[in-house]
Amino acid sequence: MHSPDSVLLSHEHIYQPPGYAKLLPELLLALLGHTGDVFVEKPLHARSGQEASPDRCNLAVTDALGLVSLSEREALNGLLKLGFHFKHLAAFVDSGRTHAKLQTNSLYRRALAAGVSELLDVYRAAILQVQQHMYHHPSLTLAGLQHLLLECQMILPAVHQLVYAVQQDNISGSSLLHLLHSKAQCGIPELQSCLTRLLWHCNQVLFKQLSAWMVHGLLQDKHQEFFIQPASSQVAPLQAPPSPPHHPKQQPAPSEDTNAAEWHQGFQVSMQALPPGVTVTIAESILFVGKAVRVLQRPTGPLKNHDLLPQSDAISFSKALRQLQQEDVLDQIGFEHTVELIRTTVTAQLWQLVVVHAELPAHLAALKNYFLLAKGDFYHSFLAESYDLMRLPPREATAEGDLTIPFQQSALKSTADQDPFFQHLKIRYVKAVDTADHPQGQGQGQARRKLLHVPKYDKWDNVFLDYRVDWPLHLLLTPQVMAKYNVIFQYLLRLKRIQGDLESSWAVMRRQAGRSRDLPLHTRRLPLWHLRHHMAYIIANLQIYVQVDVIEAQSSILSQCIANAQDFSEAERAHQTFLDAVVTQSFLDMKAISQMLEGVFGLCQRLCGFVQKDDGNSDTDAADPDKIAGLAAEFRRRANMLYTLLQSNKLQSSQRAPYLRQFLLRINFNGYVENEAVRQLRQGTSF
Repeated sequence: MHSPDSVLLSHEHIYQPPGYAKLLPELLLALLGHTGDVFVEKPLHARSGQEASPDRCNLAVTDALGLVSLSEREALNGLLKLGFHFKHLAAFVDSGRTHAKLQTNSLYRRALAAGVSELLDVYRAAILQVQQHMYHHPSLTLAGLQHLLLECQMILPAVHQLVYAVQQDNISGSSLLHLLHSKAQCGIPELQSCLTRLLWHCNQVLFKQLSAWMVHGLLQDKHQEFFIQPASSQVAPLQAPPSPPHHPKQQPAPSEDTNAAEWHQGFQVSMQALPPGVTVTIAESILFVGKAVRVLQRPTGPLKNHDLLPQSDAISFSKALRQLQQEDVLDQIGFEHTVELIRTTVTAQLWQLVVVHAELPAHLAALKNYFLLAKGDFYHSFLAESYDLMRLPPREATAEGDLTIPFQQSALKSTADQDPFFQHLKIRYVKAVDTADHPQGQGQGQARRKLLHVPKYDKWDNVFLDYRVDWPLHLLLTPQVMAKYNVIFQYLLRLKRIQGDLESSWAVMRRQAGRSRDLPLHTRRLPLWHLRHHMAYIIANLQIYVQVDVIEAQSSILSQCIANAQDFSEAERAHQTFLDAVVTQSFLDMKAISQMLEGVFGLCQRLCGFVQKDDGNSDTDAADPDKIAGLAAEFRRRANMLYTLLQSNKLQSSQRAPYLRQFLLRINFNGYVENEAVRQLRQGTSF
């Protein structure tokens, strides 16, 4: 038997502290990046300016230490990797806090550094807890220490790899958001939670930029990382600090020209900068909202001192975005709903501004009266006043001034004199080579000619109208829209002029017939009378079709849509649909039909030239049966080709010209035109 003292002595020698026990306090310091004599930092052979790879840990137990076994050394070196990751992550955080880095570093990189700093604070707290655990449990083993730091061993290496990739590839902006979003889709809950938190920090920058743009109309984007970016140098100051909330009148109001250029060409969506969860449609809505807010908060003209965006709306926008910003994970459905709600509110305010305050329906009526020739008494007077002028070739230097005189005189002789919108008009004339340089002459320029084709008539074809578009109508009546109006105006004016020339020719022929008693000479001129009548019939019916069946019908639809519209977007779509329908149903987008009409116009001009030069003698072109017969044959051929082309299945079966059948019925009411076309086809005439 053993004595009690010997038994007690044996129990005292049961627990033998491991050799590494006294190294654990210094190990905790090493885990925070502070090395010493036992846990040392070995030199890395990395290139200058490059970060060390996360896979090449240079913290290790000194080779001179012989108190630990090989397995314990491996376990200690494995734990020291946490200190290596911590040290480099801390260096990443500290590098972004210098003054130079704050001025040049990406906002999203700085947000990532803030998230990493928060992670390192959690790591420091974990080390502190381990230290407290060691104080209360001196027998803590390496296995127990590894268990306490197991979560850190899963998170820190992954975050270090992420930061290393960001630094090596210089990732920022939406690319950083996409990287974090993809990395967060993992199967380790602890790592997923950490990466989601880092993504949340970066999303804070995104939401601040969204709030600045959608609430105040400002771009807070020094490093071109936001998906809304300026598209030209004509934009008003973008990086200026936002004015105090809900005081839009304090922002400087730009000129109307700058405002118009900014709305149409000032901003664009950068597809490469779209963050995860933001579709192109949503990005376009956000772009529209910001532009609309800039318009509403910086009014010009008579509404300069008015508050067009209520403070309550701005407050509600901020609250909605702030609520999304505070969520741990971005709710894409909620985000899209919020953007659509803001867009609906803003576009309703724009509708109130453009349709009600700016009297859009009245301006559209004025455009119809003058560009679409609906004010008949004015244009009847203008064509009569300018008839002698347009019979002669235009003088390039004074043509515009020469036209202005009859244009203004016609207003005094018609109802245009009492129309306040007539003051917005100017009649212009430019050379064909200079037309593309004029702001409202884009419709006659090369870019527009590739799409629309107006049949030519004479050297006065370059006449067009200039309409002064006041703020904020420039949102709807863009230079492209006004160019399209001018294309239609030129087409209608040429039809009017041709009709007037044919009527003047008829008057001249009647006067000559009344003065002359030469019956054989009258007989020789009968084919000329018949040809003029046939030409006038075709031109008059074409004009009725365009003016009544197309323009009046589409104008009625437009007026109804504008009256029923609830927001600016609906009014804009209705007006664009109206213009497209007029252009399409007038066949200005079909080169083949325009070429046919151009040939018909040229033949009408030749006939009018014969009549104007006719002095009543038998040796003139008007009395030459061969010339008149050739002119009549060419006109019948052109007219028959036009009729056949308009009867094609492509036009008849589509809805692009729903009133085309009425036009064809008018010119072929007795079957004459159709019979002529069939007869010509049977004779072998082809296209």
